[in-house]
Amino acid sequence: MSDDEQSAIGSSPPPRKSDVLFGSGADWQANACVNGIDDSIAYQDGYRRAALHLAELVCDSGRSQDFLIYPIVYLYRHHIELALKSIISVACFVVDYTLTERDVDTLGRHDLAKLWALARPLLNPTCELGGSPALPLDDLEGIDSYILQLHKHDPDGQRFRYSTTKAKGRKARLPSLPNLRHINIRDFAVGMEKLADYLEGLDNWIGDLADAKIEYQSRYAGEGL
Repeated sequence: MSDDEQSAIGSSPPPRKSDVLFGSGADWQANACVNGIDDSIAYQDGYRRAALHLAELVCDSGRSQDFLIYPIVYLYRHHIELALKSIISVACFVVDYTLTERDVDTLGRHDLAKLWALARPLLNPTCELGGSPALPLDDLEGIDSYILQLHKHDPDGQRFRYSTTKAKGRKARLPSLPNLRHINIRDFAVGMEKLADYLEGLDNWIGDLADAKIEYQSRYAGEGL
């Protein structure tokens, strides 16, 4: 399709049946690999990278803040959600904690407060098994505060995806963010990077403990003891 083809509606060339949206293209540097060795990491890290790029774009240009704030918050929030779910899953393996039906239901939803409430009690037992001191109380209280702030304005992970939300027991849809007027994108991104760094460090460290446990179990089974 030629780039100068005119559209009857928009400013871009119109869609055509022959256009290919999914697959390799001639610009090899733009080809992204999907279904790699560990796509869970790519998903988790990808949302954070996208959020940071958008936040930097706004802060560097001073433009589009009223439009890009929604994907920025959504992307950071979703990264935090995936990080918490990863920490929970791996920590449960390390400390031999069996998830209850309620826990499994929590992992299948988007409530950050409940996810953190599930993750937090697993952390210090994991530290103990790993031979490390308990996490500083100030750190945990800081995460408490961040999670509660996110949960207050976006309890279900939908408030920065849609402009309205359906309230229980009501037919009419209501504004998604009725109590927010301003968000400083720089301050928000700095805070989210702090939280993301901390959770990533926990996730990686607990992952190393899980790998060590798997190796030990494999060796133990191999010796027939």
